[in-house]
Amino acid sequence: MTRTLHVVLALVAVGLSATAACADMASEREKQACRHDVVRHCRAVMNDGEERVGHCRVVNAASISRACQHVLRSHGKL
Repeated sequence: MTRTLHVVLALVAVGLSATAACADMASEREKQACRHDVVRHCRAVMNDGEERVGHCRVVNAASISRACQHVLRSHGKL
């Protein structure tokens, strides 16, 4: 599920539409909570893959929104 969250957030950040093929993908509300943070703080690595975006979010954890922090904590990423 954690891997799926990273993939979904990376796809959303680059403007691709992510279609939910799995029931365990992040909800639209969760994606929305982190969309702005990924674009704002991780723009430079958005096209470098989910691991780089995930690392960027962790490095910038103090600067991301509380809503996104909550989503990431709920998925065990912070």
